[in-house]
Amino acid sequence: MRILKIGGSVLDKLEEFELRADLIVHGGSDYVDALCERLGIDVKKLTSPSGVEFRYTPKEVLEVYLMAVMKANKDIVAYLQSKGINAIGLSGLDFGVVKAKRKKIIKAVIKGKRVVIRDDYSGKIESINTDILIKLMNFGVPVIAPIAMSEAFEPLNVDGDKLAKEIALSLRADELTFLSDTAFLVNGGVVDKIKADELEEFLPFVRGGMKRKLLMARSALEGGIKKVIIQGLNGRTVIE
Repeated sequence: MRILKIGGSVLDKLEEFELRADLIVHGGSDYVDALCERLGIDVKKLTSPSGVEFRYTPKEVLEVYLMAVMKANKDIVAYLQSKGINAIGLSGLDFGVVKAKRKKIIKAVIKGKRVVIRDDYSGKIESINTDILIKLMNFGVPVIAPIAMSEAFEPLNVDGDKLAKEIALSLRADELTFLSDTAFLVNGGVVDKIKADELEEFLPFVRGGMKRKLLMARSALEGGIKKVIIQGLNGRTVIE
């Protein structure tokens, strides 16, 4: 079984990739940023103390996030249908597919100082309804937006890379692939292969979205996934 995560940065470049998968998770960062700009809402990306970048999602941004990400969801479904691939678009809210606990506090580093944020609507994934996903796969390819249901039945922003990894683990997938604008680079060159036991050596030298992907790769491999691929427009990095 192959789980595919489509990054927000390549949603307008789907023709460049082979979208072969049993289930697809996607992001929508560019869609969210564009809609925020049109509505005059500030976009804030913060960095965690561990060096991973994330979207600050207060209530007003959450509302835009929901609209933009579901627009991305339907665009992907329409594209797949145009290629003769039956697809079913949904978010983690539908059928209670993804449940998460809202993070009461989030820590970030701003101008060199650690700060605590309390008004963010992002969540920590707690459960995946695999029974529903398996049933849906009998009808087509589920395309899942990174929105989860909170314990208070509120929508929450959950990271797409983490969601793809959690779904891959819950379904005991063989392969997890991240589609991105770039494969993993070192000194400007694509690293074609990384052994699982070498991942720790690279983590101190990467930040942002790529660091998150390597962390998700490590977690996926430890959980039994056989292979993780970071597929970019410039090549691919295979981790196994």
